[in-house]
Amino acid sequence: MKHFLLILFALFPLLASAKPATDLVGRYVLQGVRETGSTLLLRADGSFEATYAFGNLDGHIKGRWQRTENTVTLASDGHSDVAELFKDVPLAVGEHCLIRDMGDYKACYLRQPRLPYKAWRLGFFAPDYMDVWLETADVTDVRGITSIGAVQGTVSIRQPENGSGKPAGWSKRFGWGAGHYLSGLDLPESIFIRWQSLAEPQTYRATLTIPADTRAIMLRQEPAKCGASGRTSDYRLAIVIGLAPGGIAKAWVMGACLPPIEISRIQAKIEPKGPYQGLSEGRHRPLKPAAKAYIEQHGIPYGSW
Repeated sequence: MKHFLLILFALFPLLASAKPATDLVGRYVLQGVRETGSTLLLRADGSFEATYAFGNLDGHIKGRWQRTENTVTLASDGHSDVAELFKDVPLAVGEHCLIRDMGDYKACYLRQPRLPYKAWRLGFFAPDYMDVWLETADVTDVRGITSIGAVQGTVSIRQPENGSGKPAGWSKRFGWGAGHYLSGLDLPESIFIRWQSLAEPQTYRATLTIPADTRAIMLRQEPAKCGASGRTSDYRLAIVIGLAPGGIAKAWVMGACLPPIEISRIQAKIEPKGPYQGLSEGRHRPLKPAAKAYIEQHGIPYGSW
């Protein structure tokens, strides 16, 4: 499923004040150019590497870079077609981007997050039999960049066929849920979610604000006992959100070898447009047979979450 990054700031006015060139060291990925892929790696020794792919043009080049005021200039080695694209190319230094003038428009080489791990993870789950369809989870990171539909789809993990499930309350032990590692995003500032609670059925929407102390937890390496890998430390690099009937959303931050820490519990609002933003004529997705049978016999344990 495609994920879309929306740059929620004007690219052009956000030129940074002059800083040491080493402040720009890092990896960048080109955004805003259709059907074109490009990465740029700036090293502290003044060298760079870049990749570029468009149609039949595909290549990897190296060269030197330098900063003058609010401009980075690339000087590529060699004379290949890709090298010519990076020869004496000026990039304007933005707050989060190196901005390249493409003639009719400007594109952004978006700086990738500096995290102690490759990516953080966002996951969702629901209590037993309380089926949930996640219409969208839109994540805005601390840079103000939003990924629309970062996670979508079913988040109902357990469907015991014999009726042995225990939907009331939150389990003390739960996994990371259905979700994704969000490699293009920095740590989250907020998470907007819209979901169908199929047990009722009802559609809800809510925004979870992620406080600074939660992000501090996600950056803190802690002692841990990781049996299979033998690691002796771990990070809480996952945010897991439980979605329950009545519009309850509860969030934890957790690591593979560390216990979860609760960070928020909110009461969502009913989505006034209904399921699928009013495009399904009020029809929700159907319950799975095991969930339908359980609810018909036992009902929904409202108030337990």
